[in-house]
Amino acid sequence: MSAASDSNAPFATPSLPHAGLLETHHALRTMLERLNQLAADIADTGLTPQVRKEAGALHAWFAQAPAQHHADEEAHVFSRLLACGDAEQIHLAKRLTADHGWLDVNWKQIAPSLLAARDNYQWFQPAELIAAVRLFTRMHEEHMELEETQAFPAAFAPPTAPEQ
Repeated sequence: MSAASDSNAPFATPSLPHAGLLETHHALRTMLERLNQLAADIADTGLTPQVRKEAGALHAWFAQAPAQHHADEEAHVFSRLLACGDAEQIHLAKRLTADHGWLDVNWKQIAPSLLAARDNYQWFQPAELIAAVRLFTRMHEEHMELEETQAFPAAFAPPTAPEQ
């Protein structure tokens, strides 16, 4: 298990949305590492007290923090892309918004297993949890890569002077 308990706190977006969003991505990567480790631990050692505690902590974090982060991105980043008038940026904003929906669907497939593990019930198959967590992680990694390399730079680029 990772000892990164400081990542349990929900994240707040500071006054500079871009910096706060990147901080959130860092926290999310840490939590995804912990989630992958938890899935492996369940398969390897079963529902030990430590595993059950970690399942509860991860469920609590993922049930709340990503939704707030996605709302912040949609308000501070995607809205700018949608308003810019550039077809590629508009398409990117729509794709990233759709990704948020798919990430939520994937979370809803994982969440019941974490609640069951927390409560010492193992009705789920550990191998299926591992596969679901790997997919969830891969989807997040691809999504964050697009945001960090395309959406954030475009949304927070300094305005350019109109051509004459």
